[in-house]
Amino acid sequence: MFNIGSKIYHYKYGGGIITNIEDREVMNEIKRYYTINFLIDNVELMMPIDEKTHSKLRSISSLNDIESIKEILKEKPKKLPLKWIDRLKFYTEAMTKGDIFIIAEVIRDINANRKNKVLSKSEEKILEDFILLLSSEISLILDVSINETRDKIINNLLS
Repeated sequence: MFNIGSKIYHYKYGGGIITNIEDREVMNEIKRYYTINFLIDNVELMMPIDEKTHSKLRSISSLNDIESIKEILKEKPKKLPLKWIDRLKFYTEAMTKGDIFIIAEVIRDINANRKNKVLSKSEEKILEDFILLLSSEISLILDVSINETRDKIINNLLS
């Protein structure tokens, strides 16, 4: 269980901070809920405190992991599947895992594809979504703005 002030990561919404824990009555049943302020789009959501929610949340990574992420982004990219439907499945599975290192690998690999060919609008959006997910977590680790982190990631990819 997390506490108020815990910095967490949700595979779909990115990094966030638990701002409240409260009991709510829903359909004549009292349940405990986290109120989480997610950095991407400054979204605030209430999530029930149960096994299903906990399987989607994790504590944010550590400061030590940032160096590993930088190295991953510099490594030689892996080949992505050739067919769009296979790439989409790959991206969806990578996002659902919520692993910061896998997210960094996907960013690196899509970016390498972008250097070789023009990405479709869908793939550009997916790249941006992965960059935002990574940025949200790193910004919580470093205690800086998500925009600052996003810009640094993009500048490093373009250099």
